[in-house]
Amino acid sequence: MKLFNVLLSTQALLGLLTPITAAASVINLDEMNNYARNESSSKKQLNTKTFANEEFATTKNIIKSIKTPINEFEAGSFSQTTNLNGSVSFVIGGLQNHDPVYTETSEAVNAHYSYNLDLNTSFNGEDNLFIGIEAGNSSGLLLLDSTNVVANTDQLSVSSMYYSFPFLEWDVAVGPLLAQDDLVATTTTKYSDSFYFSGNAAGNNIWTLPGIKGTGISIARVYDNGFNIGANLLSVTGTNTGILTKESADMGTLMAGYDAENFGGGIIYTKYDEIWDLNDKTAQYYMDYYGVSTLQLSTWTVGGYWTLKDKLTTNIGIEVIDADIGVPADQFSYFTLSMDYEFNENNKISGGWKNINFLNTNGTVDNLGDTFEFYYTHDVNDAVSVKGGIYYVDSNLNDGNGTTIKNGGTGDDWLLYDETVYAFETIFKF
Repeated sequence: MKLFNVLLSTQALLGLLTPITAAASVINLDEMNNYARNESSSKKQLNTKTFANEEFATTKNIIKSIKTPINEFEAGSFSQTTNLNGSVSFVIGGLQNHDPVYTETSEAVNAHYSYNLDLNTSFNGEDNLFIGIEAGNSSGLLLLDSTNVVANTDQLSVSSMYYSFPFLEWDVAVGPLLAQDDLVATTTTKYSDSFYFSGNAAGNNIWTLPGIKGTGISIARVYDNGFNIGANLLSVTGTNTGILTKESADMGTLMAGYDAENFGGGIIYTKYDEIWDLNDKTAQYYMDYYGVSTLQLSTWTVGGYWTLKDKLTTNIGIEVIDADIGVPADQFSYFTLSMDYEFNENNKISGGWKNINFLNTNGTVDNLGDTFEFYYTHDVNDAVSVKGGIYYVDSNLNDGNGTTIKNGGTGDDWLLYDETVYAFETIFKF
């Protein structure tokens, strides 16, 4: 889907990726004292995709896997309280669409890799210092959930860095490179969301929990009766414009929900500051380009899930976006229905549907169309899994040929082209 080639892919509204180049260091794996395989995704930490009530970090089990007292260790070796986990993914596939930006690559076969390292260190058995490192060589054509889009292709960069710890009955995360969805108490969906939706700006809670990174703090609490609450505050440009200043780009999130044994849900609210400077362009440049005098967002997600006989999990949700663009404007929304069905512990089939509406710069709203994805996941063993699937866009605009944004903005500004994507992925975990 190329809806966000103008909006999200340029990150003018929601995205800001400022990876920090990291110098490579030699890791002596033979001297590592506490190496452990992580069977979950190395990309996400305590978010709505991997959240389970019994696993949540705010419970008393926050870091039960790290209980060894801190011992002295020699230079060149790992602390006994440091775990290194990682993953590598290989992706191959192709797409067919009417997007004029990709006419030369439509129907071509493309491939890329992504590489992730996660370092978790505990200093007292209850806290955790997390550092994420990633690399990749994606050109942006095939954007799966595992895909790393980095500023410097084939170079390692620090993708996340924060420190989490318990405080009274709360769990707290704070850091200079904290993702907005790193610590999440509320589950509005349990959809696996590990194929094209998530990688192409249409995943779970894309408006309320987009995973934007910056300097920030998150807090969360899960009560014994199943209720949960959480909040976070993030300064996206805190490294160069200050934190919570007039010039900074800030965002805040509030959430609350309930989780029972086989069902649950919640509500999430996120408020975005005005559009910020990006890619050597000023905020005024983007507002002039879109033809608006201001740009602020208030977004809501309401969703729920239920599981039948531990096999079929169904999720339903709606996201409502209220945009202040300087003229009277209607709210617009996304509707989502998704399912996962586990044949057995090694085989799962997943599918999702999303109906997309979007706001034009004259204040009107268009129904852009529907997107679908279906994919099959097979776990070869604990360390290797394979995945194959298809993604399809059915555009309502101009018989599927879409429209392009008009400089200065009028109506019918946004992109959604008919598109079909086929992709196959292999993931190695270590």
